[in-house]
Amino acid sequence: MTQPTPLPTTPAETAQLDALDSLPTLPVVALQIGEVVHAKNASVQQVADLLRSDPATSAKLLRLVNSPYFGIPGGVSDVARAIPFVGFNTLYQLVLSISVLDVLSVGGGGHDPRLLWTHSLTVATAARELAEEIRFPDPGACFTAGLLHDMGEIALAKLAPDKVAATFETVRADGVAIDVAERRHGLAPHDRVGSRLARRWKFPASLATPIEQHHAIHRPEIRERMTQQLRTLTEIVAAADHLSLACQPTSSPDPFGEDGERDVSELFARNGLSLAQRDALVDRTRKRLDHSKVFLSLVGG
Repeated sequence: MTQPTPLPTTPAETAQLDALDSLPTLPVVALQIGEVVHAKNASVQQVADLLRSDPATSAKLLRLVNSPYFGIPGGVSDVARAIPFVGFNTLYQLVLSISVLDVLSVGGGGHDPRLLWTHSLTVATAARELAEEIRFPDPGACFTAGLLHDMGEIALAKLAPDKVAATFETVRADGVAIDVAERRHGLAPHDRVGSRLARRWKFPASLATPIEQHHAIHRPEIRERMTQQLRTLTEIVAAADHLSLACQPTSSPDPFGEDGERDVSELFARNGLSLAQRDALVDRTRKRLDHSKVFLSLVGG
């Protein structure tokens, strides 16, 4: 696990991070399933019983596992039957994603959270394709990390929608990086916000680290503190952030910074891939997005 992100330096940033405590906590079922799965002694019956204690989460979980994204033959009508198809880790990642979508999906001040979630879903889908391309052992974790990588920005959009809207307008109009625009409008950096939420919600390192470091993974002092698996996973998310621009350039409100090209080039080079393979990855991501869009049905749902 990397060291915690440094504390903010301005009173306004501190106030915004403190305001995160006003957000609802994740459902108990998400925390309980996380504890059971990471204890390595989970049983299908134990996890199914936990899910049945939260009918709303169970219903959304069944909607996901019965979607074309998973393609379970004939579908399933009970969460216990879904577990053998998706596995404990994927099931936990799905419950966590559902829970975060529930907590952060409702925006205010006219800001549409679906724009941010659409970008995040594109990154998630690209991350899974990239993980499969380089044979990373857990593509599902890459999908979930991609889906949640900008949850700090989404939380800020919920707490300060007008400032976030102004930030994106500054990025578009002035061509500055997202962190520069956030500072200009008095917003805490979204990776710090996401990091605080990840710690509060007890995310595993495989999700917390990409959320916290997806803009800083190119820095040697950040990279050397990570295990190889965390480093690669975070690089995959950073590269997918770059690839997402080619997939949906008109709907991505969170452009990658000036290091995006270097992120993807270094990742490809370390894994024996050429930049010429990027176009094929983009094409596959676009095709798979049609199956992934079921996740957006959960936003505000």
